[in-house]
Parts: sequence; structure tokens; C-alpha cells
Amino acid sequence: MGADPVGEVLVLGQSRVWPAVAVPVAIVVGLIVSAVLLDWVSWFGMVLGAASIVLAFVHWRNAVLADDTGLLLRDRGGLRRSYPWSEIERMGWQDGSMWGSSLVVFPRGGPYDVPGPNAPVTVARLWRPGRAHLADPMPALLQAHGIKALGEP
Repeated sequence: MGADPVGEVLVLGQSRVWPAVAVPVAIVVGLIVSAVLLDWVSWFGMVLGAASIVLAFVHWRNAVLADDTGLLLRDRGGLRRSYPWSEIERMGWQDGSMWGSSLVVFPRGGPYDVPGPNAPVTVARLWRPGRAHLADPMPALLQAHGIKALGEP
């Protein structure tokens, strides 16, 4: 199910480990401190924190890429094609606050198609890099392919 990129490849978003690990590590450290001070251990919290840390490292290299043909998703299974540009009507990032962001796509189609123009599909959920110092390629990409952003009418 692999896909080969066509032309120039842009990284729209790539998971980062530290946000996904920072919160569980802080919780686990808090549980360890409470176990030492109060002589009480929440094993469920410890297991849940450890599992979320492992899960963050498993999904570390996930990314949403764009090439001349459409969207590409990179995960543990490799690189796979998601949606070609001709099938996307509207697309954009939906912020999930501290839980990362989701790339939401409204595919073209009839009003009752699922997914379709009235029913979005979440293509990827990941921890996007901060764009404070980097130019966001999404607006130019949407304009080049005639796709509307999420907030546009």
C-alpha cells in the first residue's frame, strides 16, 4: 500500500514527541512523588501514563505530506496516498488544543455522500510543529489547487 511522491513534497505537519510525552511524564512523576510522600500508589495512573508515553513514541514519525498529486500520510505502515487534489473541496487544520491537531478534509461529492462536502473526514491527528518561525505552506497549497480553507464560505 506504499505510494511514491510525485514532484515537490511539502510537510504540512509532523508529529512531535515532546508534547505527547510531557503531560504523561509530569503525571507519572507526580504519582511517584505522591507515592513517596503519602505512601500510596495509583497503579492505574502509572500504567496509563506509561502506556501513553509508549504510544507517543510509536506515533513519533507520523506526518501529513503534500505532493503534486495530493495528500500523503506517513505512519508505521509507510507512505500511503490519501486524497488527490481533484477530490478535495475544503481542507484545513482543526486545533485540538493540548491534544494535537487534526487535518480535516471535505471531499467533493453529493450532499449525502459520507464522507462528502457536508460530512468531513479526519485524515490525520498529530502534534503539529509550531509555525512561529516557519512559513505555513497550507494557504499557498490551497490556492494553487483551488481548494477552500475551513473558514471560507
